[in-house]
Formats: sequence, structure tokens, C-alpha cells
Amino acid sequence: MNTTIEKRHDYNFFDKLTSETKYLFESYGNEIEVKKGSFIFHESEKPEHIYLLKSGKVRLSKTSVEGKVFFLQMKNSHELLGELSLFNGLNYHFNAEVIHDSVLLRYNRLEIEQLLMRNSELSVNFMKWLSNENHTLLAQFRDLIFCGKEGAVHSILIRLCNEYGMDVSTGTLINKKITNQELANYVGATRESINRILKRLINENVISVNTKYITIHNKEYLKKQLRCNYCPFKECTI
Repeated sequence: MNTTIEKRHDYNFFDKLTSETKYLFESYGNEIEVKKGSFIFHESEKPEHIYLLKSGKVRLSKTSVEGKVFFLQMKNSHELLGELSLFNGLNYHFNAEVIHDSVLLRYNRLEIEQLLMRNSELSVNFMKWLSNENHTLLAQFRDLIFCGKEGAVHSILIRLCNEYGMDVSTGTLINKKITNQELANYVGATRESINRILKRLINENVISVNTKYITIHNKEYLKKQLRCNYCPFKECTI
């Protein structure tokens, strides 16, 4: 029997804690407010802090040596940022850009390491959550590496559909404006490549685009191309 993995938003580190442990964890943090367009940290910086996102949205990205930006993941309320530096002190792996005005709790990394070692509930929930995050990134890279640029576009369309989808008479509307450049940043392609792939999907009546809003008319076609029936996730999101 296949094992399924919960959606990222259905399993996060903080919400699985007991009320007492939530209070304990929050007591170690200092609340900060960060405006849209600001960066919480950049890749390769020293990891003095980790963060818990209380409200807002933060996008993780990487920048190539040529300056190309690659979007990786969107962080939502009650998710951690900078956690990959815990217990190893490695520099931050990603850029963390605030997409919507956000409120965060900022923690001293060394203090949180000590707290995790002392509190079994925190450490077990952290390991479960981190495992789920690793599977999410692996699934994203699998789609990019084994399915090529076109498969990566199919993958990001499904993820956007699951994240922002709204049922309409002709299929599922992605209720968020998204540009071809944003899609290119998600899959590591040029905007011209995205244009060609989307045009092909439009001609095959798989999708339609109206003023940057995408409607998915044949989600099963996209899922079949990616062999989603072999994926352990219930529903992939951004």
C-alpha cells in the first residue's frame, strides 16, 4: 500500500505543538515586522537567526552566478525560515524575500538548538516537518530534472492550481495573476521558452490565459504527463 504525505499547509512545525509548548517556543523569539519587497536574509550570509512566520508570505529563491533568479518555495504562516542551518551552522542556502507584509518571530540559532535538545516534543515535530519539507523540494527537483522544462511548467501549473485554484464552469481558475517571467523563475527557463510551452498548451485546449489569469481546462492531462499517480503527496503546492 502506498503511503501518502500531507500537504505542506496541512503539516507545519508550529501547529502540531501543544499549547504549552507553543507558548514556550514563542517565548524565545522577538517579534519583528518586515515590509513587502524586503529581504529577511540572503543566501551565503552567516546564520545567526532562524525565524517563525506568524503572518504574511515569504518566497525562497536562489540566484545563479549569471544573476538568474530561481524561485523555490513560498513560506506561509507558522512555517520556519533558516532552519537548514540548525546544528550545522552552514550559511543560509536561499534568499528570503517578503512577498506580503509579514510579522515574524526572530530566534537566536544557538538558543533554539539548545531548546530542541532539551524538549522532545519540539525536536520530534521539527524532524517530521523537516522531512516533509525535504520531500517537497525533492518532488519539485524531480519534475524539473526528469520531466524537462515542459514537465516543470506542468508541475508549477498544478501546484498553482492546488494553491490558488477556484472551480469555474470551464475547469479551475488560478486566482492569482502570474506573469510568464514568474513562471520562468520557478522552472529555471527563459521567458521565451515559457511562451512556447504555454502557447502549445493553449492550442491543445489544456489551459487558457486571460489578463495573466490562467484557467486549467484539463488538469488530468498535466498530471498524466508527470505521472502524478506515483507521487507520495496528496496534493502538491508552491
